[in-house]
Amino acid sequence: MESVEKSLKRIGTDYLDIYFCHRFDKETPPEETARAMDDLVHQGKVLYWGTSEWTGKQLRDVHQLCDRKNLYRPQVEQPQYNLLARHKFERDVLPAAGELGMGLVVWSPLASGMLSGKYDEGIPRGSRLGQIDWIKEWVHVDRHVQRVKRFKAVAEELGRPRAQLALAWAASEPGVSSVILGCTGVEQLRENLAALSIDVTSEIRAELDRIFPGDETSKI
Repeated sequence: MESVEKSLKRIGTDYLDIYFCHRFDKETPPEETARAMDDLVHQGKVLYWGTSEWTGKQLRDVHQLCDRKNLYRPQVEQPQYNLLARHKFERDVLPAAGELGMGLVVWSPLASGMLSGKYDEGIPRGSRLGQIDWIKEWVHVDRHVQRVKRFKAVAEELGRPRAQLALAWAASEPGVSSVILGCTGVEQLRENLAALSIDVTSEIRAELDRIFPGDETSKI
């Protein structure tokens, strides 16, 4: 409650469109979380509440709880999804969200920049992977480096940067409502938005499935 009040003051608005419960809180009973979100909706401070990085089981459980207690249900889940992190999303979260009618707003579509080719020849000083060891240890491993280099040929055949194709692929997944961009400037934003004009055909999808089989679970 205090966090929402502070957010409203900082943003200078009367309500939030969506309020996410970021990661499942094992220390708090799910009913307490759901009731707090329900209270915020009834107070008009939040229009919809959502979850982030919850499992399919956790999503099903909280929906059942909300139905039993007549509480507002979460409407959107925010999972990680990119060509290097597919397993949890495709095998667990996507089916649950489809059953429950939830939207999906995915984060890290470029795997912390890895899919852009930025780290093909190593990790530049001052870069994201150069500053955050626990992300580097998962994403910058040889099998990922080699897959991203093979990915370059597919993007070049389309005449597009790898980042644009990676974004277009994530956005084209049925069930994905939106893709979160991590832009640091206007030019990068414009370049990323050009992904909207890419048609991810069945042939392109099949080729990307061969390069990125989706058999790994992200450690992030």
